[in-house]
Amino acid sequence: MSPPALPASIWQRELIEFEQRRRALVVKLLFPLLIALPLIYSRAAGVYAAMALTMLTATVGALGSGAVLSRERAIGLNVRYRLLPRRPAAVLLERVAAGAAIDLVQMLVVLVLIAFRQPTRLAWLPAILLAAAGVLAACNVLGAWASSLTRSPGEVMLAVLLPLLPALYLSGVFTAPAAPLLAAISRLLPFTYLHDALLGALTGRPQLTPWADAAAGIVFLAVSAALTGLLARRVLERD
Repeated sequence: MSPPALPASIWQRELIEFEQRRRALVVKLLFPLLIALPLIYSRAAGVYAAMALTMLTATVGALGSGAVLSRERAIGLNVRYRLLPRRPAAVLLERVAAGAAIDLVQMLVVLVLIAFRQPTRLAWLPAILLAAAGVLAACNVLGAWASSLTRSPGEVMLAVLLPLLPALYLSGVFTAPAAPLLAAISRLLPFTYLHDALLGALTGRPQLTPWADAAAGIVFLAVSAALTGLLARRVLERD
């Protein structure tokens, strides 16, 4: 029997590692379910469920990316990435895209269950998926940036949370923006649109349409890709 083929790309390496770590895979898939199911199918108000699920999605992407990339920096994997005959932007983009895709798989069952909780609101499913993809991409970029600040995993987690929590507040996740300036700022953040899509699916009282939330998710995917290119040298070459 021939040995298994080596991964030909960073994307394949991430997917193979994700699949082979079976215990970690089970934990990753069960973790969001254990938090989300009581929120989705309990008597808790939908606004609280939308708030908690937006925070869950954001932290899954940001903390996971920051922890993994800081560990890779500590074991010298970034040095190996620098030896590849590819531009740093392409290397980091593939790395961040793989992380965001794995995070989306991790959250997929939860997001689909939310949409199917009210069959009359299935129109929100594309908005939820695309808005979640935009949030996860942005949060993976945030985690990548935080991993370049320090070698300590604990400090990386702190560096992720310091901007993340104010951003969630400014997005209107905890309370609706009261001032016009705060409302304008909220439209510049990806969490606003995921929270709105979840409100549409859970309560039927969103501020925007499903198509607006879905389009925003696509925009933030593109913005995250651009930011990844700008941060590539800092993330891969700072030791």
